[in-house]
Amino acid sequence: MHQKNKKEQLLTDLSIKSNYEFKIMDKLLVGISKFLKEGPIGIYLMAFLIPLNPRMLGFAVAIIIVEQLIRSPKIDKTHFKSQLSWRNPGVWLLLFYLMHFVGLINTENMGFAKMDLGMKASLGIFPVFFMLYKVKVNWKLFVKAFIVGAFMSILINAGFSMVIYNEKRHTYYITGERLSHMMHRGYWATYLVLTYFLLLKQMIASKSKKSFLLNLLGALLMIIFIMASGAKVGFIILFFVSVWGVFSLFNRFRNKWILPSAFVVIALTITSVYYFIPSISHRVTEALSVFTEPIESFDKVKPESTTARIMLWDSSRELIMENFWWGVGTGDVKDELIKRNYEKGYIGVAEQKLNSHFQFLNSHIAIGVFGSLFLLLSVIMNYLKQKPDEFRAWRIGIITILFIAMLPESMLETQAGIIPYAFLFTFLPSFKPKQ
Repeated sequence: MHQKNKKEQLLTDLSIKSNYEFKIMDKLLVGISKFLKEGPIGIYLMAFLIPLNPRMLGFAVAIIIVEQLIRSPKIDKTHFKSQLSWRNPGVWLLLFYLMHFVGLINTENMGFAKMDLGMKASLGIFPVFFMLYKVKVNWKLFVKAFIVGAFMSILINAGFSMVIYNEKRHTYYITGERLSHMMHRGYWATYLVLTYFLLLKQMIASKSKKSFLLNLLGALLMIIFIMASGAKVGFIILFFVSVWGVFSLFNRFRNKWILPSAFVVIALTITSVYYFIPSISHRVTEALSVFTEPIESFDKVKPESTTARIMLWDSSRELIMENFWWGVGTGDVKDELIKRNYEKGYIGVAEQKLNSHFQFLNSHIAIGVFGSLFLLLSVIMNYLKQKPDEFRAWRIGIITILFIAMLPESMLETQAGIIPYAFLFTFLPSFKPKQ
């Protein structure tokens, strides 16, 4: 009798478990079906891929366009007219791209010019696309897609590095440029800082302790990998976002312990990485010492990355003064910068064929003052959007991070930067949130 009761209980438990699993599966399938039906799949895919794999971004662009043409090919004339405004960042970004065609007039290296125009095509495509079509997006899902993509990138990059580390047994192979396998570490660190910002925003807005702690842990993990990447642009933006995060937490909770506690947690995380990874601490110390030395004392054959930037900025400044209005030409920017670096004795940066490592300088050299001005206006207009909305703080934070990254890096010279920038600069001020 007892054995029979146990069997019946077991069958009942299995039945309950089966029904529970069926409900979960059914809910999951309904969610997937709804997602595929409503979309926009391409927008969420783009968010997922930006911090993960730049080689797939072109595919995401195609999905965004094709999906829109299938779902709703009709152009919303009211939306289009509203986008034809000087306050629309997309208008200025489109003009920035068109200036590259003007730069063909005095270009000698047409081979590089054509390649540059093709590579930067998304700077023209996305502004036009978001002027023509009003895209509805679930903002929370967009943010989650970006965060998941960042965590996937950490998992994959750390996995690749650990395989090498197990063979070499040296921390050198799990830090710095050896840690970023999918893209240049400067881009990767920038997108990790973006993720860090999104996690902090979610943490500050969280209404449960569990959500607060999960986002906090995620944010601390981002700090660790931003520091481990060794990208100086990552360090710079991390500092500003952390300061903002600490004060935002204080304003949110109005607790006298929040401010010192947040400072201690973030400071301990950064300090731990700094001291436990010698290559990172050496890189930071070396960079800081550069600013106390004259440019004449720099190693011009094998320069450190900060000294290399200072030499590149020096050469860039001269070229801008000589070609202020129209630049040297879309296709000649690289050739002219290399030539000037050799003339000034900056052998190391000339041999490496480095760009200006300052996007506004690089664009000014190539296409003149109007090019750099239009690019700057595409940033500024994100702050001057006519109608403030509930996502303004998110948008401003993202744009500010992207803007700061353009100061020590030429972010619009490779696909890892061009497509994400073109997308975010035009998508953020134009999308319509799903209710």
